[in-house]
Amino acid sequence: MVAMTACAAWTVAFAAVADASPSSVSRFRLEKLPAPVYYDAVHALESGDRCEVAVVVVHGWGGGVKVSGELVPLMKALGKAVGTEDAAPYVVAPLFPRRRLLKKCGVPEDGRAVWNDSWGQDLSKPGVSGDDWRGGGDAVGVRLSSFEVIDSVFTLLGDKTRYPALKRVVLTGFSAGGQFVGRYVAVGKGIVRDGVEVRYAAMAPSTELYLDPDVTWHYGLKDRPRYPAMTTDAQMLENLSSRCVWRACGTEDVKSGGLDNSPAAMAQGANRYERFRNFEAYLKKYPGWAKQVSFHALEGLGHKSIRAQTEKTFIEYVLGK
Repeated sequence: MVAMTACAAWTVAFAAVADASPSSVSRFRLEKLPAPVYYDAVHALESGDRCEVAVVVVHGWGGGVKVSGELVPLMKALGKAVGTEDAAPYVVAPLFPRRRLLKKCGVPEDGRAVWNDSWGQDLSKPGVSGDDWRGGGDAVGVRLSSFEVIDSVFTLLGDKTRYPALKRVVLTGFSAGGQFVGRYVAVGKGIVRDGVEVRYAAMAPSTELYLDPDVTWHYGLKDRPRYPAMTTDAQMLENLSSRCVWRACGTEDVKSGGLDNSPAAMAQGANRYERFRNFEAYLKKYPGWAKQVSFHALEGLGHKSIRAQTEKTFIEYVLGK
């Protein structure tokens, strides 16, 4: 385990498991990966937990360096729903930093895995899918997919000696994290261990995955990078038709800030909410896939991750109610 300095004034120290609380989020390193990858949680994955539910949170485009501000409200909402914060699900947030964000936050390059060097600030000109963490691309110069990071987290959670009571794992993300989850559902291994249910939640993604063989990944199926390429088109549809996904978007999420406005993205709709509704309509072409997905319009909500991830219906979904 290695503690890391966070961007901005909010820094964190390690918390002993006995003292873990939603306000004591710490930073740890995932072991046995080709390059250093870090995650935020109240205690290390290796420490284990008596939880029945674990939640894996994927940050948005501006995350991956600073401590996730989404974790504490989510943990408190989950604790309130189960009656006590001590019995709340274990929440873990793996980090997928971009080199530009490290520089902006004054964090020195220290050999950690970084993604998206090919992606600039002009959202009308996408980079290549091979280094894009949102679609399972490899870290720059390293054979390590962002989806393999999730597989590693799932493997640790699958250790029955450390997580003996675990019944459900939920992979969730908002905005760029929602994009990540939508693609992982299609091509990710999605395995914890026998008897542990895996669920997914994709909120307010800028773009969706369409099963179009003529459109480039991650908007379509063409030219998939290494990890997604290991799944055939047929296997992808089978995954999508067998994995439970909770989807949500605010009805006021219609502004262009941070919105992918490349040609492939704009073909999906003018804004996030329009793309959300268009995607719901698109799924009617695939009845098996559509049966696994529920769509939730969050009335009056713009692009606000904390409110979305503390919505009563989402908390109930996580807890299996």
